[in-house]
Amino acid sequence: MVPTLTPPAYRLGVADLGWATALLADACADHPVLRHCCSGPAAAAQKAWLLSRLLRFGLRYGRVYANAERTALAVWLGPGQLAASWWQLLRVGLLPAALWRLDWRSWGRVRQYLAATAWLRHQSMARPGYHYLLALAVRPSHRGRGLGRRLLQATLILTQASAPTACYAETQVPEQLPFYQRLGFQLTGQCPAGPGAPWLTTWGLTRAAPPH
Repeated sequence: MVPTLTPPAYRLGVADLGWATALLADACADHPVLRHCCSGPAAAAQKAWLLSRLLRFGLRYGRVYANAERTALAVWLGPGQLAASWWQLLRVGLLPAALWRLDWRSWGRVRQYLAATAWLRHQSMARPGYHYLLALAVRPSHRGRGLGRRLLQATLILTQASAPTACYAETQVPEQLPFYQRLGFQLTGQCPAGPGAPWLTTWGLTRAAPPH
């Protein structure tokens, strides 16, 4: 019998939103940005809601990939889809729903974080026309097996399918920096997540476009 080859990454659609949101919620339960932005009795529900908006944005304006086992997930935005407009935020349901889904302090922290990361991205990428890794997540129970690395490698190849393009990623977890650097990313800058979070740092990393 000829063995069946399993693709290292497949593209998700709207029908995958439920399980993909659950995967992200599991993987990002203790993420420092979500801890900063969501607090109090409703924190878990706020985190799940924000992650579902992130996925909706990726599905509509970028590409979301997972491995065959549904234990790792990557969200990419392509060139031309890096700055979210008010209309796009309305279309994915972030606005105006954030005004009642989140309390005023949480929404303010989300806005500060988005502004800070947009500034860092602009400072890190001298030229437009790059791919942006918006999220990379692996279920906690499956970490340490190379699943994130293999999915990222596969999706990096997919981003270069049409033309060689630089890539950008960011992290708020310093232990993740060597992971990205081993895959060709270089540290290009850092900034706090906002005026109320000097302890929370975002690191920006870039990966040069491969030669033609």
